[in-house]
Amino acid sequence: MKLSDMKSQSFSSHTLSEWQEAAEKALKGKGISSLHTSTYENIDLKPLFLAEDAPQIDRVKDYIPNIDDKLERTHKWYIAQPIKRESWGELSAAVRDALSRGQNCLSFSIGDLDKAQDLVPFMNDMGEFDVPVFSIDQATSIAIHGVRDIPERMEMTGVIGYDPISEEGWTDESRLERWLNVVGGSTMDLSGVKALIVNSAPYHNKGASATQELAYALSEGVAYLEAVQDRGWEIEKAAQTLHFHFSIGSHFFMEIAKIRAFKKLWQGVLTSYGLNEQSIVKSISISAETSRFNKSTLDSYVNILRGGGEAFSAILAGVDYLVVAPFNEVSGEVTPLAERIARNTQLVLGEEAHLNKVLDPGGGSYYVEWLSDEVGKRAWKEFQQVDKEGGILALLANGSIEEKIRVVRDARIKDLATRKNSMIGTNIYANLEETLPISPAAGERLSLPFERVRERAQKLGDIPTAGLIGLGELKTYKPRADFVKGFLATGGIQTHQSTDCFSKEDILQFVEETRYPYYVVCGKDEEYLDKLSMITEAVHLVDSSIVVDLAGRIPEENRSEWILKGLNGSIYNKQNILEKLDALLTIWEEGKENEEA
Repeated sequence: MKLSDMKSQSFSSHTLSEWQEAAEKALKGKGISSLHTSTYENIDLKPLFLAEDAPQIDRVKDYIPNIDDKLERTHKWYIAQPIKRESWGELSAAVRDALSRGQNCLSFSIGDLDKAQDLVPFMNDMGEFDVPVFSIDQATSIAIHGVRDIPERMEMTGVIGYDPISEEGWTDESRLERWLNVVGGSTMDLSGVKALIVNSAPYHNKGASATQELAYALSEGVAYLEAVQDRGWEIEKAAQTLHFHFSIGSHFFMEIAKIRAFKKLWQGVLTSYGLNEQSIVKSISISAETSRFNKSTLDSYVNILRGGGEAFSAILAGVDYLVVAPFNEVSGEVTPLAERIARNTQLVLGEEAHLNKVLDPGGGSYYVEWLSDEVGKRAWKEFQQVDKEGGILALLANGSIEEKIRVVRDARIKDLATRKNSMIGTNIYANLEETLPISPAAGERLSLPFERVRERAQKLGDIPTAGLIGLGELKTYKPRADFVKGFLATGGIQTHQSTDCFSKEDILQFVEETRYPYYVVCGKDEEYLDKLSMITEAVHLVDSSIVVDLAGRIPEENRSEWILKGLNGSIYNKQNILEKLDALLTIWEEGKENEEA
């Protein structure tokens, strides 16, 4: 078709009922309800959203509050990749290199470097770059605020602070006071610096839902406002010194909605404190980092794709600063290549996807507008509940926040374990040839239970191997055999598949030749009914200690009888992989112990 013909094409309009009828036909009787999904925020997502679903809003006022010119149609954000090195010289060279390659923000971590000796000359050296500073690292921020007697003070702008409330739990109420003393005694001009940080990433990285993150961020923001007002700060100064930092997860639209909803909710909070619209516009400052919670040391290159999608949603949501974590950060060792890919991810999104050429590109989407509104309503309700129960500080102190997050985290892990959700390289499409890192980074992550299972398999020395007994022709048992291979691979167990087995002699020969401690029989259900006794008898003739499972769910009416016939259990769809693999790896572990005894 020619381009001119394509331009002249038109599409006839259809009613919702016509769409539903066509969808139900395609679903072959399952019904539209089968297309609905429920989120960890308890939001029911429909398969189709219409104009009447979108709330009536003022997009510029509600979701794009921090632009000076309402006619502006582009969005600029700062690439705030933190850089860490083993010496001040290496750090200076690495920062300069990053700034020359597209990074437009001075972000670094001093780590264990001697800040008393070389921080002043380093900061003066960096003063030639006209870029804002971004640091939400505790040690680095305290060091910068504590610097005195710099011969040539660089004019500081940006974000320099940390969150003593959310980081590392809430066990010491004096931490907030100590940080406020640091900020109050800072030698720098704070007019262009955001020094009071609300960092919701620790909640996210423990498994919190989007609405929980927003509720706790709002609660922390209020706690800061109250604390500094008690110290005599004007509310306008307090609001303009606050900065909010979020972690961005893998639910693309939910994360867009989360940030957009926060902007509207925080405007409501500041309005209640009496700030006018102009002051509110100057106050809202947001940064984001890609999620650590959903990154894996298994098949770590997939983390590049995860981080890219998360960065995409953060930019669409309109953050001011963005950190894309290097793909191997959770492995405990960040390479220059990983740093470069992380930085370039943002450059590609800006320069090649043209996200720096448009303002609020998600705005106007019926789904995005509806979800932003829905997330906001639920987060506000949860925020009010936190306030009713005594506020964020009290709930952190008594463990209520941790318990509420734990419920969501457990649900996420269960969904991964039963493959309701997929994590490439972790609970599906596992790579048996990769070796886990010796010292992965600390912290809670979704993949950790799977990594621990793989570590157990790795400690065995030789890769544990299971035998697959294929009943009948390949085409009849291959689907189940392939499923079992993938299932066991997630636990670091490789498989050896038999040739087609039609008789007891075929099975006996395969088992005698291989002599594995564990076999899985793959075939049709009707063959299990007819041949189970023959199968288990053939296997146990070789060794009575061999464990035998079936591929597929065991009918409850047959379970007791089949167990008596020598069956151990089965491997089936929607089974809890972690529980099953935990039991299976014990077979090889006990075998190794017996060999060493």
